[in-house]
Amino acid sequence: MPAVSTGSCHAGGAAGPRIVVTVGTDHHPFDRLIAWTNDWVRGHRERTGLVFAQYGTSRVRPECPGEPMLPAGRLAGLLDRADVVVCHGGPGTIAEAWRRGHLPVVVPRRRRLGEHVDDHQVEFCAMLAGHGHIRLARTPEELGELVLQAAAEGRAAGPRGPVTDTAAAVERFAALVDALIDQPRRLRRRGARGAGSAGTAPGHPRPAPGPVAQAPASAPNPTTAFREHR
Repeated sequence: MPAVSTGSCHAGGAAGPRIVVTVGTDHHPFDRLIAWTNDWVRGHRERTGLVFAQYGTSRVRPECPGEPMLPAGRLAGLLDRADVVVCHGGPGTIAEAWRRGHLPVVVPRRRRLGEHVDDHQVEFCAMLAGHGHIRLARTPEELGELVLQAAAEGRAAGPRGPVTDTAAAVERFAALVDALIDQPRRLRRRGARGAGSAGTAPGHPRPAPGPVAQAPASAPNPTTAFREHR
């Protein structure tokens, strides 16, 4: 079903949506979160206009107001006015919810479902949920229950303590994960360029690969890095 235009409902109006769902900017489709959102919307038709979904490259389209991508300023405004934030397990997105006093409902992306390149979101979110820093939804039923719980409790149930410092630390972790994920790609591109260069002169065998050439096999795994830094 096509996404509902924001102009057809008051979700984009002055009052703003009560529930904001965001899959972030990762290029992998996150059909599961949008499908679970649609399940919830079908059971709460009276609230359809109060839900907004940023759905990225998801092939499933939201049955509520939504858009694939939003300028950072507009998404920030939606989060400012939201009563409930539902998001993927991206550290940066979670930190943005914390800054606004939200205890977000989080569905982490899973590698085996083609939602990300690895399972760092799964491990990261399990740790945060264990400390009570997020509401972790593992099933559509849990998502529905947690959305209603978050709507009832509001921001009063948000994170405690120095949220700004915590959010900054989480964003640094996000940057580390992004760098680790991108490192093997950079090294593969570098290796491909090297393979296309001229051979060594006769009588001079090609030198053995150094540490850079061997890095893809030993590059740190983001989930391993998370375990070492938590």
